[in-house]
Amino acid sequence: MKRKIADVDIHNQVKKNINNLADNHVSWSVPISEDEINTIKSGIVEFNRTKYINLPRDWFPESMNGLKVLCLAGAGGQQAPVFAAVNADVTVIDLSENMLKQDISVIKRDNLSITIEQGNMCDLSRFANDNFDLIFNPPSLFYVPDVSVVFKECYRVLKKCGTFIMEAANPINYMCDYVENGDYYKVCNRLPYKSFDFEEQGDWIEYGHTLEELIGGQIKCGFVITGFIEKNNPDEFCDDSFCTKAVKL
Repeated sequence: MKRKIADVDIHNQVKKNINNLADNHVSWSVPISEDEINTIKSGIVEFNRTKYINLPRDWFPESMNGLKVLCLAGAGGQQAPVFAAVNADVTVIDLSENMLKQDISVIKRDNLSITIEQGNMCDLSRFANDNFDLIFNPPSLFYVPDVSVVFKECYRVLKKCGTFIMEAANPINYMCDYVENGDYYKVCNRLPYKSFDFEEQGDWIEYGHTLEELIGGQIKCGFVITGFIEKNNPDEFCDDSFCTKAVKL
């Protein structure tokens, strides 16, 4: 008999899944190299133009020196070290201890200062109100049933005029299934999508959210959207994700 989502501890299952992926060295769990960190420190490469954070430079302050940055569900030794390399005051929070170990390894290797927190992106109660200048959230909202909980917490812990940058999966990823013998995608699923609705997903937990949830949800919390870009994957038929820049006014 197929289990219901209500019967599963979602956060512990997601942690288990991500730990397993990190153990298998998926690309987003491979830390940034020492050479890349050194080029960022030297100013040879703009910190936002690495393969890990490829965003418009004007989405970030001219100087990151001393800015309080939260990498939300952002472990893996990639984004947090980049911000630390440009002298930001960086905290990274993530459910997965195996992903956080990657950040710890980069801290030791490159003598960086990053605060490590293991925790749930839906619960930022350990952080005070109006605490951060910038929150950076790499793709992870598809592990959360209700993204509005995350947006409300981000709004609370950001300072006035603080910035929230997130990358989210294009909803079309969840609407379509790939038909291998025809080499095309077919619209099969309604949104919002829940992986537990499909027997073949097993213990994997993932949610496909609507644009209303992902963009409208930020606006409803009080954010003003000031930037939007789609991130192109040349190997796919359409942009597979997008990024927004939102400001707390």
